[in-house]
Amino acid sequence: MKQPLNRLSALLSKRWLMSIILVVLSLSAIGLYRYFHPVIYRIPSNSDNAQEINFFALGDQGSGSLEQRAVADAMDKVARKNKRLDFVVLLGDNFYIDTKLTENSREWNTMFEEVYSGAYLSTVPFYAILGNHDVSLSLNPKTHPEIEYSKKALGFHNDFGNINGRPLLRIVYLDTNASSDEMSVQANYVREQFIRNPLQPIWKIVAGHHTIRSYGKHFEDKTNLENTLLPALQEAKVDVYMSGHDHNQQLIVKEGEPNYVVNGAGGKSLYAQKVLSEDLRFFNKGYGFVSLKANANKLKIDFFDNHAKTVSSNEIARECKDLNTRCIKAIK
Repeated sequence: MKQPLNRLSALLSKRWLMSIILVVLSLSAIGLYRYFHPVIYRIPSNSDNAQEINFFALGDQGSGSLEQRAVADAMDKVARKNKRLDFVVLLGDNFYIDTKLTENSREWNTMFEEVYSGAYLSTVPFYAILGNHDVSLSLNPKTHPEIEYSKKALGFHNDFGNINGRPLLRIVYLDTNASSDEMSVQANYVREQFIRNPLQPIWKIVAGHHTIRSYGKHFEDKTNLENTLLPALQEAKVDVYMSGHDHNQQLIVKEGEPNYVVNGAGGKSLYAQKVLSEDLRFFNKGYGFVSLKANANKLKIDFFDNHAKTVSSNEIARECKDLNTRCIKAIK
């Protein structure tokens, strides 16, 4: 009788041990899932009436590479740390593919939706412009799948925030792949929004894919932007011109011109610095993105690498309204 009882006790002990192991494994699985899929107990911000706006910008990211995913992870990490992100601007070359793109192409998942799926990135709008690698992807010359996918037209603008009835920030998005004549039309659109519009924003930003100034691979590029677009930016006293195209990170500050923020470091192969210049405040041949934070008093520009580490910080005081190099200062 004693031997069967011992067998029964051993069997029950094994079952209890297995049950405990299963419970531990289940709890571990739940813990790992919650670690990699954190719940954000927040309501997405209303950027229309905010008194401070936080957004990220990057270009030349559409590679589907591990580097692109690392930058995306860094973006979400910084957003979680700041507990705030209003939107993201994609500065062109959103897809590097050898086939045509449609609204139903799988690349929307592999190079966009799945990449920018973090807890914060998945809840904010993305505003994209076309790069030189995007323009040839359409099957229909009268439209473009990226425009159809986003339902946004080119040559548009957005207002963000509200300070005593004035927009805190206005961003004008341009197609810099356009011909000289078309670029002149877009330059007039910049004048319309930043000079003739009676509702003037506190901060003025223009986004285009191609650089106007660069000290990387595209330093010697012969574009029409310096002749067609730059005069409009100067007349309108635009604070920042954001671009990609050169696969690196740059901050260029030149007397009488807008501050140039270049971030083509979103995931494609990188370009080195070509020349030295006293106008070049910062250059990084590394993957990353740029974060801009605007309020009524200042505009903060932070470059981050693909490990979510700050590699450069600068600040523009709003009390300084001229396109003067003294208006922007490095933050140590």
